[in-house]
Amino acid sequence: MRYFLIGVLLGSFSFLLIGLFQGGITATVRGIISLFFFSGLIGIVSMIFETDWFNFPIRLLIHMVITIIIVGLMMFTAGWQIINHKLDFIFTVVIMYAIVWLIMYLSDIVGTKKINEAIRKRKSK
Repeated sequence: MRYFLIGVLLGSFSFLLIGLFQGGITATVRGIISLFFFSGLIGIVSMIFETDWFNFPIRLLIHMVITIIIVGLMMFTAGWQIINHKLDFIFTVVIMYAIVWLIMYLSDIVGTKKINEAIRKRKSK
């Protein structure tokens, strides 16, 4: 459930970011339901990073390819024609993928710093 909700959060952020720069996105009930479902599905696919099946670069590649497929299905299901060319679509998804990874990385750094500071405070008492 946690992965699904994080996926919805990041998918909604991505939707708003694309809407900001691309424009032309109509928020219909069908589109919103599609966004929630498929973004949550991407979140669930992110569980691959919790496994040791493959090394990290392979897991990242698998996740990226599956994410591109899911985003394509989401756009088709929602009826969004935001990106007309396949190369533009892949480029946009990869850019959004990188932005989301940067956000997750920065969030991890902030969380790690908070944990380390709490540990230091406990040790100093």
